Amino acid sequence: MVSVLRNHRHEIYAQCIVAGLSTEEAYQKAGYRGKHPNLISRVNNLPHIRQRIKDLFESSARRAELSRKDILDRIFQDWELARKLGQVPAALKAAELMGKELHKMFVDRRETGGPGDFDNKSEDELRTIVKEGLKDLGWEDDVIIPPNPSTIN
Repeated sequence: MVSVLRNHRHEIYAQCIVAGLSTEEAYQKAGYRGKHPNLISRVNNLPHIRQRIKDLFESSARRAELSRKDILDRIFQDWELARKLGQVPAALKAAELMGKELHKMFVDRRETGGPGDFDNKSEDELRTIVKEGLKDLGWEDDVIIPPNPSTIN
């Protein structure tokens, strides 16, 4: 792992690239003059700069993963504490957050479409829509809406 680069322009350039700037923008931010592609490419392809950029990306990825884990750990600790103290609403909220993140439970549902969107659908079309929705939730084909000769209406 390369530590902070001695040449401050090189360090600024690497940090700007990791921040999402284009090579031209990073070149300018680092204090370089001109926009000639060969000059920009030469700086961009220096091995120690490439390594620094790689290290900065890896470091930010580790921090992002750790922060997610840390947040989940804290939610779990808060859940345990809320249960011990008898704070039911706080415990329920913590459980909901854990369920949403860890198991994709407690999905916030919103109605889509407008009133009457299903009025002109046939029974078969409605069954197909429901089956697709249930499949998305993990239901098996043989469990989904058994054939029934009676009509919906």
